[in-house]
Amino acid sequence: MQNILTGMVIRNFLFHRVSDEKDAMWSPMTVSLFSRIIRILTKKFLVVPFEAYQDDPGAFSSGKKIATVMFDDGYKDNIEFAAPVLAQFKCPASFYIVTDCVDKNIPTWTYLVDNALSKTRKNSIELSYDFVPENFKTIELKNLSGKEKEIKPWLKKLSNQHRLLIMRSLLEQCNDVETPRKMMNWNDVRELGNNGFIIGSHSHTHPMLASLQNEDEISEELKISSQRIQQETGKLPATISYPIGSYDSRVVVLSKKEGYKYGLAVKQKFYNTNKDDIFEVPRVELYEEPSWKVNMRINGMYSFVKKIWP
Repeated sequence: MQNILTGMVIRNFLFHRVSDEKDAMWSPMTVSLFSRIIRILTKKFLVVPFEAYQDDPGAFSSGKKIATVMFDDGYKDNIEFAAPVLAQFKCPASFYIVTDCVDKNIPTWTYLVDNALSKTRKNSIELSYDFVPENFKTIELKNLSGKEKEIKPWLKKLSNQHRLLIMRSLLEQCNDVETPRKMMNWNDVRELGNNGFIIGSHSHTHPMLASLQNEDEISEELKISSQRIQQETGKLPATISYPIGSYDSRVVVLSKKEGYKYGLAVKQKFYNTNKDDIFEVPRVELYEEPSWKVNMRINGMYSFVKKIWP
């Protein structure tokens, strides 16, 4: 039995997309790899619903090490391909959704930016706003010269108001690019909940919460998402999964104020219940990678993996 002084170690594994679709923006994890991972996790660990375990750890006892399965964003393939695999192995999971993306059936803004800039045939984009740096006022799309790698980091630092303004302008100008329809709708979300899966929040519009200077904007992101989930599912979400893993002390305080019980980060390490704060819960993200590399992440050898294959 684990020494109570060192705390219980829980392996929280984070997924996003599961599909055999070829996607140049971000290759999803194939269904076959996801199936192998879930088979391994359910055989090697006691896989528990994160929120249920936190509420009552004593209800889960098997002598096995503890693991959880989590999804961020709310992509349609979560219910089409991931949920059937989870059901096959009787594996619980939690799904953290971006409510604005569910409302509008559009991917997160980070995906939309990449999609628009990479697929448009327009020659340039004009962003003639006072708050836009000179080097971004005109974006020459025929010769980005690495500028595309700087656009998203800049957008992540903007206020919600400014970021959404830029997004609208960018998408209007790239009107030759079709908006991908890849997200779950509320019927899908309710179906997941009715099948025993847990629904949590991944914010309303997926901003980097710690980069928002205005605390009212942070509160709005947390509050609207929680309210929409309650309105559509009948249950308040207990957990906020911080978009892009971005949070600070203000975000933690405001999350508690808005009624959340748990906060999820992305730190590529396992969660120690005695050492890690319940509003800074680390998760290990799993990708479409060679099986040996995935196995090393599952077994807690991430630092070694990073050294030999960054």
